[in-house]
Amino acid sequence: MSDWHDAEEHVERAHEFYELGRWEEAEAELRKALSMDPNQADWQFNLGLTLEATGRLEEAVGAFRRAADLSDDNPQPLVSLGVNLNRLSRPDQALEALRRAQDMEQDFEPAYCPQIVALTMQGKHDEAEQVFYMARLIKDECPVCYANLGESLLQRRLYERAAWCFKEAARLDPRMRRVHARLGTVHALQGQYEQAYRLYLRDLREDPGNIDTLLDLGELFVVMRRLPEAAEKFRRILELEPTNTDAHFRLGQLAIEAHRFDVARVEFELVYKLDPDYPGIARQMAQVMVHTGQLDDARRHLSLVVEQIAGPDDREAEDDLLGLGNLLVAAGMKREACEVLSLLVEQEPTHVEGWHRLGTIQLMRKNYQPGIECARRAVRLEAKHLKALHNLVLAYLETGRPLSARVMLNRAERVEPNDPMIRRLAVRVQAAQVRRSMRHLGHSLKMLIRARARRLRRRTKHS
Repeated sequence: MSDWHDAEEHVERAHEFYELGRWEEAEAELRKALSMDPNQADWQFNLGLTLEATGRLEEAVGAFRRAADLSDDNPQPLVSLGVNLNRLSRPDQALEALRRAQDMEQDFEPAYCPQIVALTMQGKHDEAEQVFYMARLIKDECPVCYANLGESLLQRRLYERAAWCFKEAARLDPRMRRVHARLGTVHALQGQYEQAYRLYLRDLREDPGNIDTLLDLGELFVVMRRLPEAAEKFRRILELEPTNTDAHFRLGQLAIEAHRFDVARVEFELVYKLDPDYPGIARQMAQVMVHTGQLDDARRHLSLVVEQIAGPDDREAEDDLLGLGNLLVAAGMKREACEVLSLLVEQEPTHVEGWHRLGTIQLMRKNYQPGIECARRAVRLEAKHLKALHNLVLAYLETGRPLSARVMLNRAERVEPNDPMIRRLAVRVQAAQVRRSMRHLGHSLKMLIRARARRLRRRTKHS
């Protein structure tokens, strides 16, 4: 009986510490209570909440799972388990827990909200919307559900509907965390930068230290080309959280734009040390090393990037593939550049610049026929593509086809008659045609001389 009384006192003190935000002391008191009786579901649940508050989500998941196992009729531990599994990017496990909670109590609306998040993470947006409407049958207005559906609609680029959902969430709970910032993101994605700016500022007035909103605002400033202000926001984030990889990465990118490659390298190396798998870090480090002449190190990083995009699930956007191809060429990796650009035109057969760059690199490697075919594809897609026409003229000259070179030169002259490169090419084409004519003339003279010699031999023989 004394042990039970002592355990209850530890739990009461834990509640007091929790309310004061003294998480470590609250955790210590709860662990003391649980050491006396580990089978108390409520205590395990409170431990999960305390660990969640400190950001130790993996440990919180364990505590919520134990609380759920100890409680057969309370869906709340399963909901908290699902919420934290979502935060750990485990939507499959989250859905399993949340559906168990739903089966336990069909009218428990909190079991539905996090399902929208999990289904959105899985890309099952229609199912996410169905869950939203199921939840509305239980509770007509829920700001969290509106905000969660807004995220799904935002991913689908249904901006007007997403904006409406975020506005409804803000109407129902004006102090909801980051709801105005998310509405700002909708405006930013539609090019409505001033509206986005005002909404980000509104969010920061209510929560000045919100790192996610500071990051959003910094990225908005980058898009608006207000680069000093963007850098100031990223540095503000590092004042609050010195190990924030997103802020270091963005500062590195800004340093590249300013051609301050020494600063960029410092920022990217910090990101690499903190998170070697940070998206895009290998490529950015390679870019800095190419600019500073460290080509061996650049090639080492770029080899990793090429490996990562080899599979269909890891393919990058078209502009990223084109930029990567150019970077590979700068690092002297022409074969790998051809592989990347071949992937680009396979994904997007009408990508004119992709065909042009692939053709250029093939010609640089002296693979003339594939290079000619790629350049011709670019010209078929864009008849006035001057650089592709240049390449075709040069390729035909290199392969001894001056007549074909003349045809492409005439097309280029119609596009841009005063282009200096066209004038130089015209001289080369004319010289090649003269050489060809001289070869033909020489061949004809030889044939004529041989014919005359044969006639003379026949006359001499008969005489």
